[in-house]
Amino acid sequence: MIKALIENNAKKTDIFLKKYLNKQTYSELIPSMKYGSLTGGKKIRSSIIMGVGKLFNIETSKLLNVCGAVECIHSYSLIHDDLPCMDNDKIRRGKLTTHIKFGESTAILAGNSLLTLAFEMIMDKDYKIENEAKTELVKALAICSGHTGIAGGQYLDLNFEKKKKRFLDIINMQRKKTGKLFNFCCLSAGIIARKNKLIKKELSILGEEIGLLFQLADDFIDVEGSLKLTGKPIKKDKKKGKSTLISLIGYNKAFNFANKLKKNILRKLKKHGKKAEDLINTVEFILGRNF
Repeated sequence: MIKALIENNAKKTDIFLKKYLNKQTYSELIPSMKYGSLTGGKKIRSSIIMGVGKLFNIETSKLLNVCGAVECIHSYSLIHDDLPCMDNDKIRRGKLTTHIKFGESTAILAGNSLLTLAFEMIMDKDYKIENEAKTELVKALAICSGHTGIAGGQYLDLNFEKKKKRFLDIINMQRKKTGKLFNFCCLSAGIIARKNKLIKKELSILGEEIGLLFQLADDFIDVEGSLKLTGKPIKKDKKKGKSTLISLIGYNKAFNFANKLKKNILRKLKKHGKKAEDLINTVEFILGRNF
């Protein structure tokens, strides 16, 4: 049931993304942008946005621009992460990475274009939410994507390779690299629903915790998964000397930490009753995916 829900949410987002890309003034970068953003991936972040939207009775149509924007940001980060100067990966989502398919320079420019397209989606005149909310969304997305978010987290991830880092250093890196975009996923629904500062802060914290859980699950998959299931190479963290909780405290202790984190997240969500059902199922799915 949850897989069907996630697939359905991903389909809605893909349809929106495809339509949005198709209505762009054509450039030679469009094919690589489509390749990097449309083909494959579960689009879990979109499911989180839609799940939080249900807590506040927000119509899906008012969330799709944000879903599209988040997936553009995520796709841009993956395209750049895969480059030879970073993680140097050749397979992503079961297919060649964008730089292998189109060349390094095109991949960089496609990633840059998806990054800027995300903000265009939110500010689109056809996106019918309050202008004040649009401005707040743009600012929040910029903060979560830049040097204090995804980009800063990627820097730390690369800088930590082959170094023994402390527990909190690793958690901080993973909160930036992965958690900050999930922070925005949850916060965005609160912004659209015009919730107060306290609720928005709670949503930000919740999103960061879900993002951390997602990154921990990704680390477990790297150890226990398979190329067929994940669509990307496995066991690469150890080869590259990545700083993960698994490398620091071992698989079992890291999994126990993740399980406690999941229980804490679910405890917060259950207070919302039936409205949180989809979100609860998505969180459950995150830690159990592809094992």
